[in-house]
Order: sequence, then structure tokens, then C-alpha cells
Amino acid sequence: MRRAAFLLGLGLLLAPLSLGAQELTKPAFRQRLSVGVHGGVLVSRFSFVPTVSQRLHIGNMLGAKLRYDVERGASLQLEVNAVQAGWQEKYDAAATSYTRDLSYIETPLLAHLYLGQGSSRIFVNAGPFVGYALSERSTSSGEANMSAAALARHAKAIESRFFWGLGGGPGISIGIGEHHRLELEGRFVYGFGNIWNADRTNSAGTYVQSSEIRFGGFLSYLFYF
Repeated sequence: MRRAAFLLGLGLLLAPLSLGAQELTKPAFRQRLSVGVHGGVLVSRFSFVPTVSQRLHIGNMLGAKLRYDVERGASLQLEVNAVQAGWQEKYDAAATSYTRDLSYIETPLLAHLYLGQGSSRIFVNAGPFVGYALSERSTSSGEANMSAAALARHAKAIESRFFWGLGGGPGISIGIGEHHRLELEGRFVYGFGNIWNADRTNSAGTYVQSSEIRFGGFLSYLFYF
């Protein structure tokens, strides 16, 4: 009985020392700044009310990022991206099509949360997106097969160029040496703003919702200082 009590007391005394030794074996964390570039493909469509039949619009995304490691497992990331988005309408008639291309500059501010202390990590990014539409361009064919409502919609220019929404996505990260890292990331962005005035008291051509949804994937390279 005394022997069991002695062993129990000895175990309780050694437990903090064991935990301290485990902490010492972890690599020391230090706050670091990294810069990087990324590029990939984004697929987009618009949520219109009244509904508009659409195909997926495919565009490119290129950008640069700054990331600051705040603490172990958590970083803050700021991006500046050039985005090609828009929508592509779907028609039953042959050789009939309409596409609106929108070019944005956007600046997401994201929380970058990751697991893994070695060269390999898994992570998730999440946060707000804000952007501004720099230009718009339309291409169409077979207008004779389009309804009057469709032609009126095609003639509508953007009324609000400001984009805002929430987004993020998961990814994997591979370290190459001490200063280099490659990352593959998926991303989904839900826009809350409308490109057209949603006032229901306007004319019959009013769209009470005209917000954008994007998703896609891209590859990043980062350099750690």
C-alpha cells in the first residue's frame, strides 16, 4: 500500500517535468513575414431575381499576398488580386449566346489557420472580400432568338461597381527549405452586393438580386523572411 502511494506521488511529481521536456522538443515559434504570388482559375455565376438561365463563366485570377505569422497555427493574410468574372447565359436556340465579362481588383483580408509543424501543412483561409469592377465587356450572337427582357438586360450597364462578400477555402502547403513554400488552395466567395439597383419601385425590368458567386482553385508561391 505504501509502495503504491509512493509510486503515485513520484508520478505526480515527474509529470510536469515530462510535459516541460515535451515542450522543449517543439521547434521554437517566431513571428515571420512572407510575400508571395498566386494564380489560378475562377468559375463564376450570378444569382439573379428574376432568374436567368446560365452556364458557368470561366476566368483567371492573378495576385500577390502578404502573410504575417501571428502565433503558432494562425496567420493574417492580405491579398491584392486581379479577377476575371461575370456570367454566361444559356439559350436553347443554336448559335445563340451571351457573355458578360467583368474585370475586378479585389483585396481579401483573411485569417490563415493551419495544422502541422513540419514541411507539410493543411490549412483553411476565411475572411471578407472587397473589390471594384474596373471594366465590363459583352459578347453575344443570335439576338433574333432572344426575348425583349433578355435584350433589355444585356443593355444594362453596371450600376454598382463595388463588390463585397465573404469567402475562403481549404488547402495544402508544402515547405521547400527554410524560406520557400508552395500551396494549393480551393476557394469559394459569396457576394452580398448587387451590380444593379434592387429598388422594387423601379420599372418592371428591375432585378431585386444581382449578386455574384465564385469558386475555383489556384497555386501559390511564398518566400519567408
